[in-house]
Amino acid sequence: MTTRDDEKMVATRPHKVDAKTMAAISPLPPPEEVFADWLMSVPPGICLEIAAQRQIELIDRRGSLHPGVAVLRSLLAAVACSDDWPRPVPNL
Repeated sequence: MTTRDDEKMVATRPHKVDAKTMAAISPLPPPEEVFADWLMSVPPGICLEIAAQRQIELIDRRGSLHPGVAVLRSLLAAVACSDDWPRPVPNL
């Protein structure tokens, strides 16, 4: 095989990339940054609570277990005034 044939083989060989490899190749941005970007993208006059609820539904449908996504979901739940986010542990 020539080098060119090797390149074709590599380029056409289907392979799956697991979540750990994908995170190393292309890590997610910080959840606070994503939240700020989302907040700035909401058009004026749109109800933030409803917009946040829709984003939470989208996250829930995807079923991501990534810790950063969980933090983003908690930030959105705080805006949505949802009871579905973890409350802080009370001091003893």
